[in-house]
Amino acid sequence: MKRFLMIGAAAALLCACGGQNVHAPAPIGDLVKPGMAPWLTVASGADTLEVRGLDHKLTLEPSPGLSAAIQSQLGTQLQADYFPDLVVTCTALTTAMRVDQDKAPGNVAMDLGLHCAVWARGFDANHDYKTQVSAAVASGAGDEAYAQALPKLLADGAGDIASQLRGDLQKIAHSAH
Repeated sequence: MKRFLMIGAAAALLCACGGQNVHAPAPIGDLVKPGMAPWLTVASGADTLEVRGLDHKLTLEPSPGLSAAIQSQLGTQLQADYFPDLVVTCTALTTAMRVDQDKAPGNVAMDLGLHCAVWARGFDANHDYKTQVSAAVASGAGDEAYAQALPKLLADGAGDIASQLRGDLQKIAHSAH
C-alpha cells in the first residue's frame, strides 16, 4: 500500500509541475477615463488574456475589461478628430500576448486587432486595424511582470490603432464636405 501511495504522490507531483495554470490579476483601471468620446464604442473581446511561450500557462485577468480600456484610450487619442455626426463602432477585439524565450526572453509582445465601422454624414467605411507592440519585462519578477506590462502594451497598441483610424477619419471628413 505504501508503495502505491508513493507512486501516486510522485505522479501527482510530476503532473503539477508541467501543468501549472496560473491566473494573475491585471489592473488596468488607469487606462479608463469615464465619459470620453461617447461617439466611439468598442464591444466584445475576451475577458482574459493568455501569455503564450512560457513554461507554464499564465492567464491574465484584466480589470476593468480589455474593451473598456481600448475604448477609453481610442476615445482620448481621437477626441480632437471628432466632427459632427461621427459614429465609430469597433467590434471583434482580438488580443494575443507571447514571449519568445529564445529570441527575446526579456520582452513580451502583444498583437491587437479591431474591426471598426465608421459612419459620418452619409458615408460609411469598414476596416480592420491591426498592430503589434512589445514591452520589456523585469527579469526574475515572475508572472506579475506580465500583468504590469499589460497597461503599457494596451496604451501603445491603442495609440498605433488610433493613428491608423485617424487617417480614415480625416479621409471621411474631407470627402463629406
